[in-house]
Amino acid sequence: MSTKGLSWGPFSVQLDYDYTPAVRALEISKGGRLLAERILRDRSRIEETLTRIAVFREDMGRIPANAVEEDPEQPYWTNGWLPAVDAAMLYSLVASHRPSVYLEVGSGNSTKFVRRAIRDHSLATRIISIDPCPRAEVDAICDEVIRSPIENVDIDNVAARLKSGDVVFVDNSHRGFQNSDVTVCFMELMPALPSGVCFGVHDIYLPYDYDPCHLDYFYNEQYYLGMYLLGGAVNDKIIMPAWYSCREPALAPHVVTALDHPGIPHSTLSGSSFWMEFGARVPTNGE
Repeated sequence: MSTKGLSWGPFSVQLDYDYTPAVRALEISKGGRLLAERILRDRSRIEETLTRIAVFREDMGRIPANAVEEDPEQPYWTNGWLPAVDAAMLYSLVASHRPSVYLEVGSGNSTKFVRRAIRDHSLATRIISIDPCPRAEVDAICDEVIRSPIENVDIDNVAARLKSGDVVFVDNSHRGFQNSDVTVCFMELMPALPSGVCFGVHDIYLPYDYDPCHLDYFYNEQYYLGMYLLGGAVNDKIIMPAWYSCREPALAPHVVTALDHPGIPHSTLSGSSFWMEFGARVPTNGE
């Protein structure tokens, strides 16, 4: 598909030159190799994360494989949107960190897995959901709902509620335009988060390019994250690059072991969430 125009909601975007979406061999490019090196620098932390997931195998194994019609708030593994590694990461992060706040930008099946972790472990964690239109009905299992795009939200007010140990998960439009949700998350939300916050983004395939199935969607969010990581992020710890971990020979066996339970269908054993723990923020202007 080659185009000089894009349609986006009520808008039409005119391009100066033809543009053809394509998958590039990002992993063998200089940037891709540097990203792989950056990820593997934190290999021990990734393995620790997988060990932490394994601690909760028995609990997660009691989650049903398929939807429970009489209980629509119940998470289930074969939901079609959130693969097992991503779901297990959310469950185990919340269960182990016991955050005061779990903030998500984009809600649905992720919300259900987090609420299940809160219930299973009697946590006091509050769920704040920012999403103009969640893919699943989750208002009843959230403590606070903001049914508005994040670009219309008071970012400083939201970030001020978070502290070290809290968890933030972003699963939004995946498209960065002038002040779209992705742009606001990277330019305003991320810099405002305190050190010690666990921050995850969904549909990230780094150091690989997007899967060919995304060609018609014009996703570009992971390039923002790639540039952030290549630009330094020296104090941040990579704790789970799900897509890469499922494919890297040094890490893939640990993924299988972490989720080795008969209650967790291995047909869903994949993931594309990318998780970091923010380190000390770099001061600017003498602050």
